Amino acid sequence: MEQGDSLAGPGDTTGDTTGGRRLPLADLRKKDLNLLVVLAALLESNSVSEAAKRLDSTQPSTSRMLERLRDEIGDPLLIKSALKMLPTRRAQELQPLLENVLRQIEQIYTQAADYDPALETGSYAIGINDSLQAVIAPGFLEALRQTAPRARVRMQPVPMPSGVSALSSGAIDVMVAFHPAEEHESLRAELLFNAQFGCLCATGNRQIGDHPTPADLTPLPCLDVSQFGLVTKLIDRYFGAHGTTRNIVGTLTSYLAVPDAVAGTAMYAMVPGYLAPLLCRHPGVRFAPVVDPLLTVPVHLCWHNNVHTHPFVSVLRTLLTQAAAPLAH
Repeated sequence: MEQGDSLAGPGDTTGDTTGGRRLPLADLRKKDLNLLVVLAALLESNSVSEAAKRLDSTQPSTSRMLERLRDEIGDPLLIKSALKMLPTRRAQELQPLLENVLRQIEQIYTQAADYDPALETGSYAIGINDSLQAVIAPGFLEALRQTAPRARVRMQPVPMPSGVSALSSGAIDVMVAFHPAEEHESLRAELLFNAQFGCLCATGNRQIGDHPTPADLTPLPCLDVSQFGLVTKLIDRYFGAHGTTRNIVGTLTSYLAVPDAVAGTAMYAMVPGYLAPLLCRHPGVRFAPVVDPLLTVPVHLCWHNNVHTHPFVSVLRTLLTQAAAPLAH
């Protein structure tokens, strides 16, 4: 049975040990819950006139609400004495329960305004591939530890079959990806930066110059790198626009595997320029930029409407945007 399933029928609370509602919502809606605030003021002051002042109301109006409370609860609640009104035993029993209820209601209305990420202890997931993790994670994690040291945030590959469905289902809270800026009514997106692709090849590969053209690359063996096909389509479109195609001899799913694969060979791979400093730590490879708008891929930060106002998801978005800012220049 999935969480939230119940063997009870609608409105049936028999055997309910989970603290469920005692009344169906339709019945509870008939109750004037504003009277609970009035009752709290009356029990705190033991005075109709003082309660009226606290409520910014009048004494006759507060007296009428006290009569309604007596009818609703079936108890006098406050009785007159020589000097002041005294709470009945039932009223004394209700007071701590009432205080707890009002504090919980207050949290509902003030949680966002009073939110402190330093106290966050929840678990959150960011869908982001390994190449983007390599350049965004260091700055992001450093800022996260300073801002929300107790939060549990994991970075993971974007779940299959699509990032949109993963965001919709809650499998991930936000996504950083080569995501096309297509209109989707339930998704929001922010452009982080545009990734310009270029050519990674062996340092000794003299067939590839400093600024290779499609004609230069066409006859050479190429390693394709793509997880979901978006980048492959982009690069194929670039070559197709110049009337040629790539000579693909193998496929990888991670850019981080490319340096070892092409070093000392005639192969090359098209990789994003933001990874060039990291990939070129390998002494056997070099990066040759290709300046062409057809080889530009937008990297977006995406999230679902259902978390748009969530306080900590908003913090995550801010930290990711800040960590990606250097890549936009």
